[in-house]
Amino acid sequence: MARITVALKNDHLARLVRGPSTGLAELIWNALDADARKVDVAVGLTPLGAADEIIVTDDGHGMDEDDANKGFEALGGSWKKEDKVSRGEQRRLHGEQGQGRFAAFGLGERVKWVTVAGEEGSRQEIQIVGSRSSLRDFDISPPIPVTSRSGTQVTVEGLPESTARWLDRETTKDSLATTFAMYLESYPQVQITFRGDKLDPSSMQENRQEYELDLTKVKESHEIEGTPKLVIIEWNRQVERTLYLCNSDGMANGETKVGIQAPGSEFTAYLKWSGFAGHDVLLADLGAEPMTSIIEAARDKMREHFRLRAIERQRAIIRDWIAEGVYPYATPTTTQTQLQTAERQVFDVVAYAAAPAVNAGDKQAKRLSLRLLREAVETNPGHLHNVLKSVLELPQDRIAELSKLLERTTLSSVINTSKKVADRLDFLVGLDAVLFDEEPRKQTLERRQLHRILANETWLFGEEYALTGDDEALTKVLRKYLELLGEDVELADNGPVLRHDGTNPIPDLVLSRKSQIAQDRVEMLVIELKRPKVTIGKAEVGQIEEYALAVARDERFQQPNVTWDFWVIGNTIDEYAESRRDQVGLPYGYIQRSTSYTIQVRTWAEVINAAKHRLKFVEKSLNYQVSHDSGLEYLRTTHAKYLPPVLADEGPDSGEQAEAPTDALDEEAS
Repeated sequence: MARITVALKNDHLARLVRGPSTGLAELIWNALDADARKVDVAVGLTPLGAADEIIVTDDGHGMDEDDANKGFEALGGSWKKEDKVSRGEQRRLHGEQGQGRFAAFGLGERVKWVTVAGEEGSRQEIQIVGSRSSLRDFDISPPIPVTSRSGTQVTVEGLPESTARWLDRETTKDSLATTFAMYLESYPQVQITFRGDKLDPSSMQENRQEYELDLTKVKESHEIEGTPKLVIIEWNRQVERTLYLCNSDGMANGETKVGIQAPGSEFTAYLKWSGFAGHDVLLADLGAEPMTSIIEAARDKMREHFRLRAIERQRAIIRDWIAEGVYPYATPTTTQTQLQTAERQVFDVVAYAAAPAVNAGDKQAKRLSLRLLREAVETNPGHLHNVLKSVLELPQDRIAELSKLLERTTLSSVINTSKKVADRLDFLVGLDAVLFDEEPRKQTLERRQLHRILANETWLFGEEYALTGDDEALTKVLRKYLELLGEDVELADNGPVLRHDGTNPIPDLVLSRKSQIAQDRVEMLVIELKRPKVTIGKAEVGQIEEYALAVARDERFQQPNVTWDFWVIGNTIDEYAESRRDQVGLPYGYIQRSTSYTIQVRTWAEVINAAKHRLKFVEKSLNYQVSHDSGLEYLRTTHAKYLPPVLADEGPDSGEQAEAPTDALDEEAS
């Protein structure tokens, strides 16, 4: 096996390694540039169901030994720069900088290409292997004769957790569909599948418009060849808004932020211009001209497009109301005063914002809702409108929505609720960093840090739960439990609650919620937390079972209107724990279930995802952008004294040791 070394330093090549979405897209582009008609993306799973490899298979022309040596020995030496079109079907090529192979390392640590090329009867297979830790070196095997069809299979191994989580997102397939929408539109014979599902951008499209950009002002200072065109596609589901920078045939050479506000619209945009071909489009974000000016012209066109689209949707809804006979105004006449016209225009904006709620009712409910809206708008809309616009600086469409909302609640309540939801979204991202980022997960302690943070964020496990016991022995929990039930019991006479071996159990958290129904039911949740580096196994499962048995054996806990749920939660679980929570006759995750109690083994990923799901609707309504940095900032503001040193403001160099304290063994003993 021969080794090829790229004539550039490793740190320079590392700049070409970006996120998993870019890495996977580049592998697919390489397959399409090789005349592939079928490209399949598969994901290999561990026995526990976690993604551990990505396999991209295509039926293109593959690479022979000469192609491999030329393609991997230097940066910027791609054959595409000279050919411009693919070898067989003469399709327009996506890349020509020779950088796509390095982007693949954004998916994982190790990448292997197995490629077959040549005419039937003389085909040969070669293998190329590289690793992210040594981007300069690629091992290329000698060619061997084969009878299989031409094509390439790329296998990426050593996936980080960030890639695995990205692969499992519901939006990943749709995001890939939007990336390749223009290509699949141009070449309908091509099929791309992701985890068994075909990418079908046409089925997702709600509206498509194409515009020629007016560059009169730009041409005054720059020479521009050709006419840039903008394609805006609106989708019928949530997608990641992106502005793709394409060549004149729609092949994406790069991407950037859309840079506009378009409330309620799910879209991607494609800026097609011959000038993007052959240039590093990343320079556009750094002010490179005329690319930057052309992108700004595209953004202006997008703003105009979505302003007109909002008006179109508003008019369509109002036409439907008029046809249905529920619209509260008569047909406009020439005798209508200016004030009446203004009031009606304000009403139309407010009613459009409230349309989802209005249209949820029947005809009679719609008529009543719209009449109430008209009365609210005509009472005194001006004062409220000015306050919202001047003080809060809200856009016009949000002013109308709040005008209706504030008829039912106070502005302070709206702000407080929004702040609470935003804080919770930030907390989930921050907790994810504590549990899964490489350094924090090594340093995070169970009782001194993770436990203390979660004792103040019990909503994570359910909105109705209140903290009954915080790292207390079950005997003390029993006292609070009996108070919750209204029982007057003297515990001293009954003795403490003990395990079967006589020790006093100390669960991390005990939560309770009381259902105000006829039977006045009480639900108790006992949680045993495990710090990130602890794998849940036989000992941890046994610990939570001991808690359950201690409660089940003590008659003071036996009440007909009370149920108990016991959880042990950690980052990872071993084969024993997984086998216990995957039993016939029990819901997944449960290891025991009786009439009075259940026992579950759960992962932090499952708990966090469940909390995110509960907040999903409100998050989308608020249009709140959560980031890794905002999550950490929330933790530093709210739980600073409980954070591991690496996440503190000062970091591990501030004088505190980054390693766990010497008495951290107490964590395991609990």
